Amino acid sequence: MTKSSATKKEDVLREFRVREILDATCRVVARNGFQGATVERVAEEAEIAKGTVYLYFQNKDELFTAAVEQGIQNFTGQVRTQVTEALTPIEKLQRLIEVSLELSDTYRDFFKTLLLERNFLAASPNHPEAAHMLDLYLAHIHFIEEIIQDGVRVGVFRPHNVEASAFVLNEAIRGCFQQRALGLTARPVSEDASILLDLFFNGVLNQHQNHEEPVS
Repeated sequence: MTKSSATKKEDVLREFRVREILDATCRVVARNGFQGATVERVAEEAEIAKGTVYLYFQNKDELFTAAVEQGIQNFTGQVRTQVTEALTPIEKLQRLIEVSLELSDTYRDFFKTLLLERNFLAASPNHPEAAHMLDLYLAHIHFIEEIIQDGVRVGVFRPHNVEASAFVLNEAIRGCFQQRALGLTARPVSEDASILLDLFFNGVLNQHQNHEEPVS
């Protein structure tokens, strides 16, 4: 075996082992929360020695950060794949909502813990951990923004502040997931998607009534 092929094999093995550890970390966090998750529990879940974890991650915080990053990347990657298969901007937004809620339900415990227990975006913007999380978050927002912008371009949506509406829609999906994760509703994903789309497109204002100007 040549040196280059041996190195390549080591890289593949390392990548496999890291993914295995991070998957185990996500499962441990989902069951125990960030406070209850430990390196010992992760090692036990991955069926490896505790020392093996430290071959790839310096400490618990680095391990958890990497696990969250992988979870978010997997989530946004699957969303992109399924949304891009839709044809029209409206269909893309519908798939965006449905797939986001379906995936959130599939990994409910992990995302519930992430939303309610630890907000990586709340750290100092200068912190590397927060900076990378912000990049992942903004990349997803820009993906939503591109869909809406395409709708404006073809005349399906009216011209407006597309960046702002992308943030609004993403937070609406997040709010819907929180309602589902807390067990406050048992609506099917398709029904929640219809509700969100109706609110996003039509708002709550009755267009057939006369309205007073809002007080500034």
